[in-house]
Amino acid sequence: MKRKRAYEFHAVGWDVFDARHDIPDGTLVVKTSVPGCPPNGTMGHCFVADAATGKFIGLVMAASLKPAGTVKA
Repeated sequence: MKRKRAYEFHAVGWDVFDARHDIPDGTLVVKTSVPGCPPNGTMGHCFVADAATGKFIGLVMAASLKPAGTVKA
């Protein structure tokens, strides 16, 4: 069983003002990679998915993610 690092989402910066997603603060997410897109961390942004379901959410600022342990992948 593989485990992934989980992050708690708390909107900061553009995630507050120009949110293109509906993630409530405190949601557990995991970083994910999207084929053909820049790697996570490029220009301070990351692609995320819901930690429980694995559903892709979108692009958020890396500063909006606070470490929250690990989850089963």
